[in-house]
Amino acid sequence: MATNKNTALDYGGEIKKLRRDGPGRIYILRGEEDYLRDSYLAELKKLCLDEGAEAFNYHRLQGPVLDMQKLRESVEAMPFMGERTLTEVRDFDVNRTSAYDPDVLKALLDDMPEWATVVFLFSPGYSPDNRLAAVKAMKKAGTDIAFTSPGEAELLRWVVRRVESLGKKIDPPTANYLIWVCGDRMNSLIPEILKIAGYAPGDTVLREHIDAVAKKAPETTIFDLTDALGAKDYDKAARLLADLLADKDEPPQRQIAMVSEQFRRLYVARVAADAGKGEAFITACIPELTGRAYPLRLLRQACTRFSADRLARAVSSCASCDYAMKDTGGEPEALMKELVLRLAMDRA
Repeated sequence: MATNKNTALDYGGEIKKLRRDGPGRIYILRGEEDYLRDSYLAELKKLCLDEGAEAFNYHRLQGPVLDMQKLRESVEAMPFMGERTLTEVRDFDVNRTSAYDPDVLKALLDDMPEWATVVFLFSPGYSPDNRLAAVKAMKKAGTDIAFTSPGEAELLRWVVRRVESLGKKIDPPTANYLIWVCGDRMNSLIPEILKIAGYAPGDTVLREHIDAVAKKAPETTIFDLTDALGAKDYDKAARLLADLLADKDEPPQRQIAMVSEQFRRLYVARVAADAGKGEAFITACIPELTGRAYPLRLLRQACTRFSADRLARAVSSCASCDYAMKDTGGEPEALMKELVLRLAMDRA
């Protein structure tokens, strides 16, 4: 069972199915939402490992190279003080066939003991290559789940519950704003919610509390930067650029890519507005915004600050910057500054 990367995962449905059907033999757990991935794994462990038997029946192998002999020994080991065994294979580089023997892996997956469960966990950003025979064999024999961020409504409810668990209240519009500011990755939201709830002096979290202490997601800062350029607020744009370049967690190469992506989104939204097209047109071109009413509304507002021609030139400037970085070896931070300056100078 595969989950489209652009489709919000029905996590509750997956958990209900797991509890109803019991553990299977092979799982591929991947995707950007590692909080849900790890929560699913915890549920699977409960079903596979009897209390007190984890020391005997739980095995863990770490990639990127997979020792096929150790995997075979883990899978074929009989359960002790329980009915099942669980083998967790984490960050195995299945796309690098020199890291394992594909034929041995395929044969092992085809002949799994009935008591054994093997879970392949892949980190966010890693995608198994579906063209490889070993990947095809894994997915054919097992359950493949891509843990995408939950839908906007589900994530909103989760944020509200999380805040309430800390003895605070937050209304849905403010929760939406929190998600916008901090990003929609649940593992990233957890520490921000703790910080914001701890800072809020009363029993209610307000936007001003979020603005005071929350760390902005890079994508949000990029949005604010492009919006400042559209509003011709170049002092604000300069401050935001300085903030981005000071963030050592996000290299300039990725920042350039995010600026490029944001201008492509703005261009799509502007073309849609000029052609009288609605949200369906935009989400067809930008599938990751499907079901994301709040960021989609902000994008449609932001695109009105630019003409379609200016946005087309901005997309071209971003492409030129990307080319200079990748093909001519340009220094990424200098190129990022030059790109923002060029975008600011285009005021038509």
